[in-house]
Amino acid sequence: MKNILLFNDFSPEAEHAASLALLLAGKMNVNLYVWNILEYAKQPVAAEFVIANADEPILEVYQGKNDWMEKLESRLHWKTGLKPPVHFIEEVNFASDNVLSVTKKYDAGLLIKGIARDERNIAYIESGVLSCSTKSGCPVMLIPKDFPYKAFEKMVYPTDLRFCRREVVYFLTQIAKNHNAAALIANISAKGLPYMEDNYARTVFEETLLNPTTIEHIYFSNIRERDIPKAIDILVNGMNNDLLVLVNNNYHFTELMGHDTPYAIPENINIPLLIFPS
Repeated sequence: MKNILLFNDFSPEAEHAASLALLLAGKMNVNLYVWNILEYAKQPVAAEFVIANADEPILEVYQGKNDWMEKLESRLHWKTGLKPPVHFIEEVNFASDNVLSVTKKYDAGLLIKGIARDERNIAYIESGVLSCSTKSGCPVMLIPKDFPYKAFEKMVYPTDLRFCRREVVYFLTQIAKNHNAAALIANISAKGLPYMEDNYARTVFEETLLNPTTIEHIYFSNIRERDIPKAIDILVNGMNNDLLVLVNNNYHFTELMGHDTPYAIPENINIPLLIFPS
């Protein structure tokens, strides 16, 4: 797997996403590159009052721009023994047009960004981050702030087997191997196409997607439910998957998120999303 590129805006969501990005980089044995997409504003973390002379100025201590990452690295190393290399991208203005050159220069194959929910508990997928994914050709992982700090154990990719993307399955296989996790390919027939009978669907799955390198981590389920939001709710919450994989502008994506940007992530989907460019 290639390196990981984290978009950092110095928000609590970004810091939480960074902790999981570090864990993922450590598990995958790759580098983590941190790209500050906003200017860093110095914030005082302590103030020492000089009592002897009230006229003397207050001495403020400022947190360094990258101190937060050092704390996350220390926590990861203490808990897991992992210590992936971390690099900061400096002096490159953040813009979707610059993402391709950055991913090529640093050999990045995965983008990561933290997301927050509003007062109605709804999270939105910004068109800009999807544009970064499209222009770079890299999938983007969106991590909600309330997702627990842990390695992935069960991943699910809802798709129609007739249009299943091999590169998506390969990517999931790499994550699954390094996490000792399971990746479920959930066949949900697209609108207007006939339901695939169980035996036929399994035959297609075994003949097109399984091989000796994937058989221990890739699983299959043929879903009869044609209501996509309902089916995905069952896959996420009923089957306790902790990573939802979709393809941007794919039928399953638009049925769940709608057709208009910014896309609203349903309240019941509270796990990270891994979105591949269309």
